[in-house]
Amino acid sequence: MRSRIIPTIPETVLSYNISGERLKILEKAVSDSGMKHYVIPTDKAGETIGFLAGYTGFSSNGTNISADEECVIFSGISNKRLDVILKNMRKAELDIPLKAVVTSHNQSMSLDRLLSELKKEHEAIEKSKK
Repeated sequence: MRSRIIPTIPETVLSYNISGERLKILEKAVSDSGMKHYVIPTDKAGETIGFLAGYTGFSSNGTNISADEECVIFSGISNKRLDVILKNMRKAELDIPLKAVVTSHNQSMSLDRLLSELKKEHEAIEKSKK
């Protein structure tokens, strides 16, 4: 019988356009959860989510654009572990409205496109609350 090695995706939290004290709070929430944190450079909004998350098969497309929105992206994190990091963020009173989990659907999207979709979804949710 052959054994097959299935590579695991490391639990990583990626942040975009978060700085100062808010970044420090996020870094603490991530480290308290035992996960890695990666700050996406502000000029990399044109890159694909798969590339930014370090997935195999994705390479830089060389598109250097920026976006204004703040965002947190969770990669390789189970629902149970996601609950832990979100709880840590709430406990630290860190509100970052735009959040995403890397999926097979969005890993080929550019960060800029994902931010646009997340912003539309967030606005629709806020509108439905009124």
